[in-house]
Amino acid sequence: MRSSRLRLLAAFAAFAAAAAVGTAPAGAVDSAAGTSGASFMKLGLGSTRALALGGAYVALAEGADALTWNPAGLALSQQREFVYSYYRYVQSIDSPFYMGYAHPVGRTVFGANFAYLSIDGFDVRDEMGHPLDSSGVRVQDGFATFSVARSFWYEKVFLGASVRAIHEDDAGTIYGALVGDFGTLLKPNQYVTFGFASQNFGSGVSRVAQISRFGAAARVFELLTISAEVNKASDNSARASVGAEFILPEDFIQVGQIALRVGFHNSDDLGQVLEEDRSFLYPLIGSPQWSFGLGLYTAQAFGYGIGFDYSLVSMGALGTADQLSLKVKF
Repeated sequence: MRSSRLRLLAAFAAFAAAAAVGTAPAGAVDSAAGTSGASFMKLGLGSTRALALGGAYVALAEGADALTWNPAGLALSQQREFVYSYYRYVQSIDSPFYMGYAHPVGRTVFGANFAYLSIDGFDVRDEMGHPLDSSGVRVQDGFATFSVARSFWYEKVFLGASVRAIHEDDAGTIYGALVGDFGTLLKPNQYVTFGFASQNFGSGVSRVAQISRFGAAARVFELLTISAEVNKASDNSARASVGAEFILPEDFIQVGQIALRVGFHNSDDLGQVLEEDRSFLYPLIGSPQWSFGLGLYTAQAFGYGIGFDYSLVSMGALGTADQLSLKVKF
């Protein structure tokens, strides 16, 4: 048993190393950037844990968080879940409203989510570059998803699918698209998981960027989980990310558990952080490759399971983005 586990962990380590070095680091903005619509779908709305792990989440997705990453992870829900999150992006762009819900019915789990993102007060110019009166100019984007997932083969294989409606209102110019997601998880044992997801297919890539994700995760020494992912969007080059999550068990602090998270990913060159904008975590948070997170969970609050998650993501010269979420299991 021990030798088998070591072989699986060695295989995962090889995959993580390949993901880290096999994908060329992204330098300048990719030549395909800007060729697809609904770019806000790539921000990671709804999954605070995924952001903290640098996006290495396709093999770890579970519950209501899986709705925007890998719908197969929805089938891991053992209880009904409700999650609310707030995402504060750069340049006054934020998503103040995200809600997700998971509802198990035997081995089948149904889920739905809704997200809203808004931007206003920005500089508006005509085709000649002359400033225009920007009062009342507002961009409002959002999406709604319905998903279903089910476990098979003694909970070793999980399959999930989603239908998503996407809405863009760019200062009065309105676009819409209906797309689908498909995902799968393979759990050969309790230590290693492999995940794959194909997102936003069914609409032209000029309307919505299609994304393919493949990754693996391994639980090491019971308290530490490491993960790796490679993803490819239709309007960008392939990206690689790795993440680690260390959990202080509930028995240790009596009333709940604490999760500490860190992630690393290759990204576009987002510029250097100005001296006056450097945080106390510089140079780590000064690099757009790093992300951090904290998770708190207790099953002893008023008879419910309640979790709080926070993530902090460096955006280089643009500053930082962060997201917090509240989850209730009942």
